[in-house]
Amino acid sequence: MEINIKWFVVGLIVVAVFSLMKIVTQWRRFGRSTVSDQDEAFILQLRKAGVNPFEQHDVDFFFTMPDARSSAEVVSRLTADGFTVLSERANPDGDYSLNVQRRMRLIVPEMQALTVRFTALANELGGKYDNWAVAGGGSGGGGDA
Repeated sequence: MEINIKWFVVGLIVVAVFSLMKIVTQWRRFGRSTVSDQDEAFILQLRKAGVNPFEQHDVDFFFTMPDARSSAEVVSRLTADGFTVLSERANPDGDYSLNVQRRMRLIVPEMQALTVRFTALANELGGKYDNWAVAGGGSGGGGDA
């Protein structure tokens, strides 16, 4: 009888350890939510709304830059990579808003890579990468970094 109680206690300890590991894993995952996770979630929302991510879409990317020089640098770099600048305008507060577009598929790793790249580009030039949207399909993708 004593052996059965020992095994019961060992079993409880094992279950407790695995439960604790699961809680810690979930807690870490919750704390590591990233912009790239937002890209994936947004593409999932679009799919649920009937958008086929494997078809070509006009995707708009939005930047806010602090001045004309940094805005021109973003335009120069992205047009060299095949992006089209739809609008570049100075806001009353002096910032420049950029709307850049490319026709592409909505593949999660590709959109995540663009979010990382555009966030780094904007930060390098003192601006902000604001988000992306599918033309006619909503907004809210990989955003604020």
